[in-house]
Amino acid sequence: MESLRRFRGVAMFTAPLHAVLAWVFTVYTPPAAHPELAQWAGALVTAHWIACVTVVFAGWLTHTLLRRHERASPVAIVLQIVISGLYLYFGAHITLIDLVFNAGAGLASYLMICIMFGVLALMRPGISVPVFGMTYIVFAYLLEHAEVNPMQRTSLHVIAAVAPALALVTSWMNWSQYAKSVLLRRQLKRSNEALVAQQQELAFLADHDALTGLYNRREFIRLAQMELLRANRIPCDTAVIMVDLDFFKKVNDRYGHPGGDAVLKATAVSLSRTLRATDTLARLGGEEFIVLLPATGQEGALQVAAKMRDAVRNTSVELGGDAVPVTASFGVSSLPAPHVGSVDALYAAADRALYVAKQLGRNRVEYATPEGSELHAKAEN
Repeated sequence: MESLRRFRGVAMFTAPLHAVLAWVFTVYTPPAAHPELAQWAGALVTAHWIACVTVVFAGWLTHTLLRRHERASPVAIVLQIVISGLYLYFGAHITLIDLVFNAGAGLASYLMICIMFGVLALMRPGISVPVFGMTYIVFAYLLEHAEVNPMQRTSLHVIAAVAPALALVTSWMNWSQYAKSVLLRRQLKRSNEALVAQQQELAFLADHDALTGLYNRREFIRLAQMELLRANRIPCDTAVIMVDLDFFKKVNDRYGHPGGDAVLKATAVSLSRTLRATDTLARLGGEEFIVLLPATGQEGALQVAAKMRDAVRNTSVELGGDAVPVTASFGVSSLPAPHVGSVDALYAAADRALYVAKQLGRNRVEYATPEGSELHAKAEN
């Protein structure tokens, strides 16, 4: 496809060039001593006009193919070979015209076109070897049937073989360098993609729990502090719910840590389904979770905790062929709107309530108010 893109670009230059050369040889006037050069110029005019039309058609065909396909196809490979073969034949044809009339650039045209396609066409060795090999065979055949000086025929055969051989070496070197460049770019792209993915993963793990995908303790504290500042500016209640799975150690002891991880992930899903989009759920560590409820007072927080308890109780995890029931204890605390408190105050109160829930038999919801020493009324402006 890169070869075809190059062909398309070069066609925009060579098509006008062939038209100009055809016009030059059309107005060419041979010397009086060499009237046969009129035939030479006429043959070149025909050759260049045919080349001009062919290049325009090939350029259009290449442009159409490149617009429809991004990757190489059998049609693209065939088109690459056909364009290379036709232009190499054109080089051989005009060279033989010069040799027959002993005029013009002679073998220089053939050599130049061979080298040009060695550089221009990025052909795999499996394609370039047959293409340039056939170039020599065709040129040698035409040379044998052309009216050239028999004394020069042997040297012409040698040069006719050297030109495609040099083009083949050039083509192989060009292909090798281009292939290495493409492979290096692909490797660099994969490395960059892996680096970006790793950076995204690190950024995610910086504020999320790797197992459940919930926020971690640090991010929860940051979000809770921001919410309390907002609640201070626009007075509203704020509540916190602590969640601790019951008898989680027994699950780990019986089913191992993979079983415990499965229970934690299932619990995280169950808890998330009961919350609003504005609520914040995080994993504190181990089997502990915490929820921040903005604009929610005591009654609302107790209702949410009850829903969460039912959701966890209805969660069943299949481990080792057993349906393992899951329950949790909940500690609730809230900060009334007229008061200002810290995240630590809410956390401590919810933790006390959670301890009571554990002591009273687990799988229940308890409430505790922050200590008065941890709260103070909002200052009046």
